[in-house]
Amino acid sequence: MNLLGYVRVSTEEQARDGISLGQQVARIEAYCALHGHVLLQVVADEGVSASVALAKREGGRAVLQALKTGTADGVVVVRLDRLFRDALDGLAFFRGTAERHGAAVHSVSELIDTSTPAGKLALTIQLAAAQYERDLAVLRATECNGSLREQGRVYGGIPYGCVAVGKGDERRLYRDAETWKWRALIVSELRSGQFSLRELAAHLADLGVPSPTGKKQWSPNTLREMPLHHDSLSDLPMHASALPEQRPHGAQCAVSDSAGNEAGVSTHA
Repeated sequence: MNLLGYVRVSTEEQARDGISLGQQVARIEAYCALHGHVLLQVVADEGVSASVALAKREGGRAVLQALKTGTADGVVVVRLDRLFRDALDGLAFFRGTAERHGAAVHSVSELIDTSTPAGKLALTIQLAAAQYERDLAVLRATECNGSLREQGRVYGGIPYGCVAVGKGDERRLYRDAETWKWRALIVSELRSGQFSLRELAAHLADLGVPSPTGKKQWSPNTLREMPLHHDSLSDLPMHASALPEQRPHGAQCAVSDSAGNEAGVSTHA
């Protein structure tokens, strides 16, 4: 079988795990020699993340073109994650390009050869298992992130409407009076269902409310995620800069309830 080799590495992977292109090429060459395949060429995508779809990679496009034109009978990789960003991406490739053009997928590490029924089944199982592991990792990270934020600890990005104060392990999240009022408004409008995401994004732009990135335009995805952890963030204390100024003991100066409410905080302990 005439195969096209494909290798990919992101700069982060190479720095962390030492997964070099040269190592991948050597393993592909050894695999083809062992199984009697002809290695026509090795196509490489260097410094490309797995999150980029195969068709949007320079080397990936070359692989797809070779399979569609029949230049190669299949593609061989060290691991399936060199080719696909997720299970859906992999299954779309397999059900579309590979089956339509009679092309096989070979994986050295997973011992997969989709020119056989057993290989097709193995590919489907491997892709599903990989997607399951990714989904679990995302869920764990989300739960950990939410738990730490409920404790007022900084983890990941700073939520819109909050500010991080302190350094190291003492760094804590507080509500920011200037932006929290907008966050509260956004969440209220989304939960009421009166605005679609795009309508609300346009409304905020008209009001001149800057997005978390500082730009005028709001991303609908940013708005969609905002209500998810809003209730737990609401329990965070307001940052001291928004609290009434502490007067010397005995000073005859009171802060009215209305003033406190305008500042976005309660005047009661």
